[in-house]
Amino acid sequence: MLAVLAVLAITGCTAGTDPVPASTTATTPTTTTPVSITPVTPDGLVTGPGITDSTITLGLLVDPHRDRGFTDGVILWRDSVNSSGGLCGRAIQIIANGAAGVPADAVGAYDAVGRAALGLITLPGVSDSAALTTRISADQIPALTATGTSAQLGPSRPIVVGATDDILAINALDYLRGSGRLDDGASVGVLTDQSASATNSLAGARWWAGQNDVTLDVRTVQDGADLPDWNGVPAVLAFTDPQTTARVAAGVPSTTTVVTTTDGYDPAQWDEAGLSAARSGRVLVGVPTPAIGSDYPAAAVVAAAFAKAGGTDPGPRLLAGYATAALWTRLLTQACADRALTRDEVELATTTVGPSSVESLFGPADPALPIKSRLPATRVSAMAVANPDATAGMTPLTWLEGASGVDSYQP
Repeated sequence: MLAVLAVLAITGCTAGTDPVPASTTATTPTTTTPVSITPVTPDGLVTGPGITDSTITLGLLVDPHRDRGFTDGVILWRDSVNSSGGLCGRAIQIIANGAAGVPADAVGAYDAVGRAALGLITLPGVSDSAALTTRISADQIPALTATGTSAQLGPSRPIVVGATDDILAINALDYLRGSGRLDDGASVGVLTDQSASATNSLAGARWWAGQNDVTLDVRTVQDGADLPDWNGVPAVLAFTDPQTTARVAAGVPSTTTVVTTTDGYDPAQWDEAGLSAARSGRVLVGVPTPAIGSDYPAAAVVAAAFAKAGGTDPGPRLLAGYATAALWTRLLTQACADRALTRDEVELATTTVGPSSVESLFGPADPALPIKSRLPATRVSAMAVANPDATAGMTPLTWLEGASGVDSYQP
């Protein structure tokens, strides 16, 4: 199994994670190495911050409320790589926020450990995202994140390596049409909280609607106000927080399908009325990887590895965590081949390593596209049915799919 996971990591597929106590998921930060120093190790590699003769250190900055298995995915990747001999003759070390004396908040953790790592894996909260991006970009530290908005595409960091919010919305609407839930000329309700994520999701939805003779009835969440009356609308897109999305699910007619994202659907934050609506099978979730339990080959390998490692309660972001970390395998493998484990070499690798295998958990994601062209790294995603009684709270619905014509979409 470990050999299979190593192959998946190299090709860009993902594997599951083993919940590890905080004390074992992180190491105490090392002294920052000035970027100007480029020592050569005994094995002849030019190196920089985060590299020793025996280790490669990466920082992991994840908002605990958004985590939901993401960290477990990164740790399983680390364990599978190290059990297979490491990368470039070195073991992977992860420094995580909230562990081993590192501050719990992502920005504080970055200030404590970010500059001592070769690079980063991030999943920040909304309130930390801008500040964290500013620091990462200013220090020019390679960083990857699983999801984000099209506004994050470009030469700044972190690189969004999974489907952006607009792509998720486009593919979700296309699934509704393909599954017979939307007819020509239909009207789709949209509720937005006007967050950056919701705004980007709405941009994608508007593009798809304009291409497919569908009208969007867009409403904005108002504090203290009742939710809109969605009678007669076959579907409602809820680009809102979990509590509001639960109210939407509970309030729409039983014939209406509600579509949201992982951030909008969290069984732990939904009330009983919302959970009851979810159990009826009419709440769908757009996800950047196949859902846990999918028979998608890479997802099945990940789930088996997670179980073999003793995991019993995978979170919905388990696969996204591994998928994001697995790209580091490809970047480090190329940097090692070029005999330079430095940030500059990793940056070069992001623009030259090419797309992942089409069978990977983000599909054929190419990190060069966001950097060079301000385009999404991938245009495929999956759909799941919200089911609070299922593993990770969802039942898989599709493999990775891209909407018809999505390649012509320009963010």
